[in-house]
Amino acid sequence: MTTHNPIDTARETLKQLTLRKLLPTPDNFERVYSEIMGVPAEARTNKLADLLLRAYESLPAEEASSKIAIAKLRRAIDDEKWELVPQLTLELAELNGRKRQLAQSWGSLIQDLMKAWEIRNPALSQNYKQSALERVLLSFGNAPDELNEKLHNLVKSWLQPASVQAGQPEADAAAAAAGSVPEPSPAAVADEADGDDRCQVWKDVFDYTLKFGIEPRLVHYPELSQHFSDTRSALGSIHSSHDVDNFFPQLRSFLIRLELQSQDDERLVTGLSNLMQLMLQNVAELNQSDSYLLGQISGLQQILAQPNISIQHIYQLEASLKEVIHKQGTLKHSLDEATSSLRALLDTFLDKLSLMSNSTGDFQQRLHSHSESIRGTRDVNQLNDILQSLLSDTASMQTNLSESHGELLAARNEVHSAQQRISELEHALEAASAKIKEDQLTGAYNRRGLEEHFEREISRAKRSGQPLSVALIDVDNFKQLNDRYGHLTGDDVLKYLVELMHRSLRSSDIVARFGGEEFVVLLPDTGINEAVELVQRLQRELTKNFFLANQDRLVVTFSAGVALWHLGECDSDVIERADSAMYRAKLAGKNRTLSAETP
Repeated sequence: MTTHNPIDTARETLKQLTLRKLLPTPDNFERVYSEIMGVPAEARTNKLADLLLRAYESLPAEEASSKIAIAKLRRAIDDEKWELVPQLTLELAELNGRKRQLAQSWGSLIQDLMKAWEIRNPALSQNYKQSALERVLLSFGNAPDELNEKLHNLVKSWLQPASVQAGQPEADAAAAAAGSVPEPSPAAVADEADGDDRCQVWKDVFDYTLKFGIEPRLVHYPELSQHFSDTRSALGSIHSSHDVDNFFPQLRSFLIRLELQSQDDERLVTGLSNLMQLMLQNVAELNQSDSYLLGQISGLQQILAQPNISIQHIYQLEASLKEVIHKQGTLKHSLDEATSSLRALLDTFLDKLSLMSNSTGDFQQRLHSHSESIRGTRDVNQLNDILQSLLSDTASMQTNLSESHGELLAARNEVHSAQQRISELEHALEAASAKIKEDQLTGAYNRRGLEEHFEREISRAKRSGQPLSVALIDVDNFKQLNDRYGHLTGDDVLKYLVELMHRSLRSSDIVARFGGEEFVVLLPDTGINEAVELVQRLQRELTKNFFLANQDRLVVTFSAGVALWHLGECDSDVIERADSAMYRAKLAGKNRTLSAETP
């Protein structure tokens, strides 16, 4: 029955489905409806089913089960049994999924990869292997199944005989390693273009590093400049993996030469340091009486003895030495003038003594002459003349002696004044030399001054048997104070603390900056209990007043540990025990003093 009325056609379609005992599915309804409407059979084909069939037919079907499943799908489509198409499509999907199993187990694949990596093959350099592996990981790192297959192909290509690899063009070898076909797709061309852009970016970064990171360090090494220029030129001429393979040996050669030059410089610095130490030692031995020179030498030796000399150490010592040398130069000039004056006075004194000696000799000769004349005459008039001459010579001698006595007294007073001036200048010179033992910021002793005083106090404690206590003081929350108010405020806090310690402690106590915000206080003739009370009293004095920082009123506190020196201990042992006690004081809440002698 043929009709063009859709409603009548639909009624007839339902009637035919009932007569044919077909289920009223959309496919059956469409097929019967098309028959009634007279639509050709080819126009009634299922487009999705045809697309699925062509997709599965394009896949390699090596197994018989896959071929049978494809034939069933084709027959169902030909017979227009659309209800069978979904199930057959799922079966084909499962069969193809089974075929997509791993090309090789991961454990075995990694073992083969390590084996192939270690094999030395002239046709495949290590740089080429690394580049190929990076490309595979970058492209398929997010697809484990494909990554397994590509790595499997890559390992197979690396394990090929050398003769096969030698005859294989590099582009084909890379394609085989990646498991791809030689002819690139548009997407592959785009990826390759992106890869070229990334390569150029890395070349620019590498060249920037060479130019501004290494070239400035070659100013004093002209023999390396040409090699460096050749290396940069080789970097700019890289356009393929073959160029990369040629570039890396040249870069490695340059870096080896640079490393050798650095080792030579290190040996040179070490040698110069040893020569400086030897020279300073010899100068010190030749000038044992020159205390200020020995102080400067000791400071230099202390810097040179450090394992890692930083430029800050050099600058700090240079500034200290400049100040000391300036003061010493002024004082030494005055000392030289005073010494010259004393030398001139001594010369005058000796001249006067010589003149007195000559005058006395002449007077004695005249007395001897007068004595001979008296013995040889009997005339009273001659005796009277001899007496007048003797009186005249005696008066002259008395006048000379009186004048010389006054001159000698004046010379002696001048010599005494010169000696006193020299003594004052020597004391001032020693005080200037002692500046090198002081901390430039706080005025407390530095580490070198602490070592000298510690050694002296230990020796005195050994002789006298009196106790010697050591306190290690650390300012609380100093880092937070620096971060909030700045380092200048932190410096002011340290100076404020040292001034307070100098005012509150005894004149015999030694205050030294141990480092940063830490201070060591030597307490001679002081037992452990008395030392703890003394430091606690210092803590109370510190908290009585506020410290102004940017108009903020701060309470500065410190934690301290106190240790008693025991016979046989060195200074570092006592300081270490005091430091442990100070650390316990920090953990206990800060702003307190604990004894290292108490468990």
